Amino acid sequence: MESSPTTRRMQIEAEVVENRDLGPAHPDHFRLVIHSPRLAERSRPGQFLHILPPRSTELLRRPFSIMTADALRGDVTILFRVVGEGTRLLASVAPEERLDIIGPLGNGFPIESNRPAILVGGGVGIPPLVYLAEKIEKCSIFLGAKDRRTLICVEDFSRLGISPGLATEDGSVGFEGLVTEALEHAGDFDPESVVYACGPIPMLKAVARWAAARELQCRVSLENKLGCGIGACLGCSIPVRSEDGSIRYERVCCDGPVFDAYRVAFDLM
Repeated sequence: MESSPTTRRMQIEAEVVENRDLGPAHPDHFRLVIHSPRLAERSRPGQFLHILPPRSTELLRRPFSIMTADALRGDVTILFRVVGEGTRLLASVAPEERLDIIGPLGNGFPIESNRPAILVGGGVGIPPLVYLAEKIEKCSIFLGAKDRRTLICVEDFSRLGISPGLATEDGSVGFEGLVTEALEHAGDFDPESVVYACGPIPMLKAVARWAAARELQCRVSLENKLGCGIGACLGCSIPVRSEDGSIRYERVCCDGPVFDAYRVAFDLM
């Protein structure tokens, strides 16, 4: 089982190698590649970077899941969507500029490489599953989004030799409906499978319910808004259940973002 502790984080200035608009097929989506051999070597699937937007008048950083990390080249890639001022500024960054980054942050996915895996991603929760798929020998992948334009990373999985099951709410690609509905129609899976999911809370809640009905282990990566990213501000705390059933609060940024799905109190979120 592989994971990486938050204590390996560092603050660096990393050079931008590429910042590419994905074009009309996926408007407002950008693939950003930075060069940092130390960061690439330390990163694990499920972790994230906390990036200070350039030329920003704000002090708050923005969290971005690591899509891939190539230790040989020393490159780390994220894929993001422009949704506000911080991501708009990040989209304007040019190659050879430098970014102030803290990372890698959070505890990644506990990988059991000898067991089959079921990966479920929704929207901007899809990119970190590319990195995870690179580390697992046998996996089935299901991706969901609102429409064709927001269904991302399909080509990245294809390059790994994987054909994901696809679902869009408008039916423009694949199954018409939610990705969890596509899961329901997919048939039986190996009872030893481990489920890994990343996406919006309603999707994670449905995936956890689906996995529990089949008695499958399930890990979920939460996408809560983060303030400090290092556990100091407590703004990303979520309710989790202890073994005795009592509720406690844990921080997504450093206790997660990956949690055992059955510990998360989704009914209180």
